[in-house]
Amino acid sequence: MLFLFLNMKRYCFFFTVFCLFNSVSFAQENLKISALSKDDSSKVLKLKKNLKSASDLQKLNIYYQLGLLYAGHDDSLANMYADMLLEKSKSAHAESQSGNAYYLKGKITESTSSVKSLEYFKQATEIFEKHNDSLLKDVYFEQANIHILFSEFPEALKFGLKSLEYNKVNAIDKNIQRDMSFIGYVHDRMYEFKESIKWNREALKLAKKLNDKSSEALCYGRIGIAFDELAEKDNFNKRLFDSALYYNQKAVKLSLQTHDLSLLRRTYSNIGNTYSKLKNYEKAEEYTLKSLEVPGFEENKGVTLVNLGKIYLETNRYQEAKKILDSAMQNTLKYGTRKFQLEAFYRFHELDVKKGDYKSALQNYIDYKSIEDSLLNETKTKQIAEVSERYKTADKEREILIQRADLAEKNLTIQKQNLQVLGLLALAIVLSLIGFLFYNQQKLKNKQLHKENELKDALIKIETQSKLQEQRLRISRDLHDNIGAQLAFIISSIDNLKYGFNIQDEKLTKKLDGISDFTSSTIYELRDTIWAMNKSEITFEDLQSRISNYIDKAHVFEDKINFSFNVADDVDVTRKFTSVEGMNIHRVIQEAIHNSLKHANPTQIQVDVSKKLHNLQFVVSDDGNGFNMKNVPQGNGLTNMNKRIQEIGGELSIDSKENTGTKVIILL
Repeated sequence: MLFLFLNMKRYCFFFTVFCLFNSVSFAQENLKISALSKDDSSKVLKLKKNLKSASDLQKLNIYYQLGLLYAGHDDSLANMYADMLLEKSKSAHAESQSGNAYYLKGKITESTSSVKSLEYFKQATEIFEKHNDSLLKDVYFEQANIHILFSEFPEALKFGLKSLEYNKVNAIDKNIQRDMSFIGYVHDRMYEFKESIKWNREALKLAKKLNDKSSEALCYGRIGIAFDELAEKDNFNKRLFDSALYYNQKAVKLSLQTHDLSLLRRTYSNIGNTYSKLKNYEKAEEYTLKSLEVPGFEENKGVTLVNLGKIYLETNRYQEAKKILDSAMQNTLKYGTRKFQLEAFYRFHELDVKKGDYKSALQNYIDYKSIEDSLLNETKTKQIAEVSERYKTADKEREILIQRADLAEKNLTIQKQNLQVLGLLALAIVLSLIGFLFYNQQKLKNKQLHKENELKDALIKIETQSKLQEQRLRISRDLHDNIGAQLAFIISSIDNLKYGFNIQDEKLTKKLDGISDFTSSTIYELRDTIWAMNKSEITFEDLQSRISNYIDKAHVFEDKINFSFNVADDVDVTRKFTSVEGMNIHRVIQEAIHNSLKHANPTQIQVDVSKKLHNLQFVVSDDGNGFNMKNVPQGNGLTNMNKRIQEIGGELSIDSKENTGTKVIILL
């Protein structure tokens, strides 16, 4: 009896705790409901009320509806309902509801991780296509939009056309109009402007039929942009520019009617740019100012201010140009819009050149190139692949020849300038015979000309280096797009072989796993190589970040080992390395950690960076098995580590004893 009494007390305690926990969770969720709109809040309360008496299948639909209502307001709650829907639908064998769960998770992750979102939408599509689910009307379109973000235009076009086909079969006119305009937009991004106009005109007809003024305005604006680009491509064809202005004016009129301020602001700016191309700077200024007068969107006004500064530059109003460009720079700094800041620096550079202030022009151009290089590197990390513009080998060789011709022409220009300077000096010597005073004046003039030429030469040199850097970036993108894609295809093919065929041979399975692991390792090596190629120099911060990332990845797979990375206070963190130095240091540290994981059986691995006299010292140490240096032959790994450090003028040493751990010391 005593035993039964104690058990009853224990069960009562746990039941009380469970009830309290549910009460707290319910109270927290009620707080989240208050953050929704009044209409959505009432829907949530009604759905939760229905949940109590709903059947199992009805509950699945309620979970989906609750997830949709919370999405965008509280993604954690939305994700909770999506997970509940996925779990319950699998146990209930309701496959179509599993598709709803994946679709919901795709919507939730859309703003935080496009890659994850795309994967969820693909899983949803596979299920929806089996059941001809009504959500196919949107899931194709969602994937098309993500591919646009990645600049994967053929893929975006493929899914846009699939979305259009489904919506046509099911006669969903609103989505048909949306899809046709989107397909036109994709063609515009692929520089197929006539196709863009054709698709948006069809979309415009349907928008008029549906009396959808907002969609009409968007179609007019997209047609106007396409005509503007087409006119510029066709030797600045005035008739096509007039068409661009006509359609953009229609977009303005409808934007005012629908109070679509975002489209109105963009359209005014587009009209201003068209007039600027027509060199009608009075009209260009008028519409650019109208764009700036539209309330809101302050974070996007930096580029419009830069456009206005360009108009003032072209009309020789240098003082006004400087004033407006200063405002543009303040806006870009305030909102962190570095792309617009880049354009502001370039306009400052143009202004200084027009004023003859070459020293300031040089500094502004250097700032411009610094931001441009930084943005290019950021773009690389996001792995943006422009599929529609892959060049063939012949095209690359032709471009290289053109660049060499440009460099030769610039060298000839420099030689001519040097000859002119020599001629002026000779003339100064002859004129010195006429009078001492005139000679002094001419000498002063020649010195000034020489300084100006030095500044011009510096500008030419920077532009040449810029072209070389662009070529390196192009090669690295090709490495990523071609070799990287092929390696990824190998991994995918091996996975398909493993899961598509019932392979019973264990040796074959291990061999396939080995090939897959080796290919994955090769991809990481390729990414590191591309990382080094894209930098003319590597900062200490870059190197530290790269090593830390590798350690973090190692920790994920070896969670029983303690990893640490320490940098001493006296280390000069402003130090910069060449791309070869940075890559070699990274590779040797990576190899040392890999060897420790593979052979030493450690519980702790530590990377320390310190200053030793005037040298920089990296030490990779572990508390593993260690080894007798005399008894272990030097293999390829240790030989390669030595060669890498010797190649950059450093020294490598290894200190190890049995059962006392190992230290790999790099001294630069």
